[in-house]
Amino acid sequence: MSSSQSQQELKRVDGLWFPDASLILRAENSLFRVHGSILAARSSVFQDMISFPQPPRSEGGQHDIDTVDGHAVVVLHDAAAEVEAFLRAIFDSSFFEPPPAAVDYFMVVGILRLAHKYDVPYLFRRALSHLDSRYPTDFSDFLERREREDCPVDDCDWVDPTLHMSVVRAATEVGALWLLPTAYYSVASRTDFMESAFEHLQAHEIQKYLIAQIHFVRATADVHAFLWKLPTPSCRTRRGCRARMSRVHKNLIWQRASQDDFDPLLEWDWEPGLCQSCDAFVNEKLDNAQLEFWTRLPFLLGLPGWTELKEMRTASMENTL
Repeated sequence: MSSSQSQQELKRVDGLWFPDASLILRAENSLFRVHGSILAARSSVFQDMISFPQPPRSEGGQHDIDTVDGHAVVVLHDAAAEVEAFLRAIFDSSFFEPPPAAVDYFMVVGILRLAHKYDVPYLFRRALSHLDSRYPTDFSDFLERREREDCPVDDCDWVDPTLHMSVVRAATEVGALWLLPTAYYSVASRTDFMESAFEHLQAHEIQKYLIAQIHFVRATADVHAFLWKLPTPSCRTRRGCRARMSRVHKNLIWQRASQDDFDPLLEWDWEPGLCQSCDAFVNEKLDNAQLEFWTRLPFLLGLPGWTELKEMRTASMENTL
């Protein structure tokens, strides 16, 4: 290799090193040898890149750039892991299939970014379709997803706050704003997530999450304000319902003190044991209050409302493969 860095320090990525190919890409210390014609057929950016004339040779007959096996190396200023996933998605049709195929969501974020950067529309839409299933725009879909994907912390990368933060960054970068409300909520509603988030964020990003958390603190109080109206006028066991609601308040305080401090959409996982009248009142008021918060969520984050966000989503997701 015609550079000061020896070829031994670079890694030729298995499965993405085709001996009969002529295009060599480098990302960090990883090398990929792929067919430029296939890449150009899917990416207008690579099509333009490949059409550029080769640089002139120096007096010694060598290009004034790095080469491997006589081929010029194109350096990509992207993370090697993201480039690997992106290229595998292009050259291996089974690597990145449409939903409901199981995927690594960190990988999806990387493919989303690079498919947008290098203009590969079908991969961009496919990545969006995977993220759309995890960051819904409808409240009913959010509740269904939360119920379906409840999992132990140690066994589920879905509860990794760095994933949600990566989605926020990537969605902002590519203009997929409809993913942001649920992604922001997934971090800012959890104290344990916020504490770990500070290690990975820049100052302006921390500010956004803290502002969101302030809104969530107020909204949590608003969502549960109806509890102070119990017992209901038609309650026939007022003393018992009052005592049970006292325990509900204690449960809420305990849950806020653990990990769900600022969660207006907190799922009640206990049975308050109220009379029929008070129980019906609680269920109705809680459902309505949480739906109202969901409706306001994009506005609290400085985003357009759900209707406009859904229109943006529809425009981007048309003809998803």
